[in-house]
Amino acid sequence: MSGADLDRLRRLFTERYEALRSLVARRLGGASPELAGDALHEAYIRLTDKNGLAGVRHPQSYLVNTAVHAAIDRLRGDGRLLGEAEVNAFFDVPDEAAGPEQTAQARHDLARMSRALEALPARQRDILIAARVHGVPRAELARRWGISVRLVGRELQTAHEACVRAMQDPKE
Repeated sequence: MSGADLDRLRRLFTERYEALRSLVARRLGGASPELAGDALHEAYIRLTDKNGLAGVRHPQSYLVNTAVHAAIDRLRGDGRLLGEAEVNAFFDVPDEAAGPEQTAQARHDLARMSRALEALPARQRDILIAARVHGVPRAELARRWGISVRLVGRELQTAHEACVRAMQDPKE
């Protein structure tokens, strides 16, 4: 940037600073004067790094537009950052991992279910596991066992009821 262009930019910046800051704030939808001032300073730095105002017909408009773009860039960047409250919220998340009591209860329930499955007749156990765990269709199970689809449904229902009873049995 030539000395004359830099002088022109400095003069515009110093003589019209308050008016420029108000224009930038208004263009940003009533943004804070601090944001508008920071944007103006960023615009000044950008313009001194480039060719400044050389060949610009309306330097004030150019400076204001540059400042508005600088503010928008800053707001976009700030939008990607988390605030202090948001960061603190990450540390306030309760630990939902199972504690010793929940782990013991889950092991007990698993053992009960395993005993309930072992108590089922082989065909009911196979139908229940194949249908519910592996998602095998009833028609396939009927072919596998050489029975009707309706009988597969009944065996499945009977197996479910036996497992529910075993899990609800307080003696277990």
